[in-house]
Amino acid sequence: MILFQDYHDFMPSRKDIFTNGSFYHIFNKTIDHRLIFENDKISKLFLNLLRYYRSTKSVIRYSHFNELQRETRIRIEKQLIIPAHFKIEILTFCLMPNHFHLLLKQKKAEGIIRYISDTINSLTRFFNILHERKGPIFLPQFRSRQIHTREELIHVSRYHHLNPFSAGIVKNLKDILSYPYFSFNEYSKAGLTNLCNTDYILKEFSFDKNKYQQFVFSNAEHQKMLQSVKYVKKWL
Repeated sequence: MILFQDYHDFMPSRKDIFTNGSFYHIFNKTIDHRLIFENDKISKLFLNLLRYYRSTKSVIRYSHFNELQRETRIRIEKQLIIPAHFKIEILTFCLMPNHFHLLLKQKKAEGIIRYISDTINSLTRFFNILHERKGPIFLPQFRSRQIHTREELIHVSRYHHLNPFSAGIVKNLKDILSYPYFSFNEYSKAGLTNLCNTDYILKEFSFDKNKYQQFVFSNAEHQKMLQSVKYVKKWL
């Protein structure tokens, strides 16, 4: 039984033009408000897919990659982490229960389109097999906004890193670093590097992670207020 067609079958052509060297805020949410990222297994898989598909060397499906012999996987993994092969660079990310945010820089032609398509395609295939369902789980077209200034870049990063608090998932601001599925830990802990290139943003703070953390925390209550107003307006 076919549980899922390629995501490309559900994704209409876009009018957006993504250019190499430019930065973009990427957003998408589930079609039926399904809370897929409340599931740790799905969330961890999504992060692995974000890491895997950013490279042009990810020429086979992630599921097939995991079936390879250990020596072959290690050899491929060494290629996957070479920045020169990246389609895109990830600056920040945040997984919320029914949606995700990414701040990306495109490095290769059609890099963002291919990256998002491959990542969502792979996640959807796994999810559909797991739940014996068919069809997409995210909206057919992800939303995008080009970032034009350095100020805009750092403010989008702050928006991403405050999302769990402003949405009420994390109740106390001091506990926000305990949220496992966003990139704030890479920006706030000395020596921690993993999925993101933090240099673009941290250089605006002289690479001082404490200064960046203070920048994020300084807007926390204001962003939470704006979030509550947004949801109130939906009911008016």
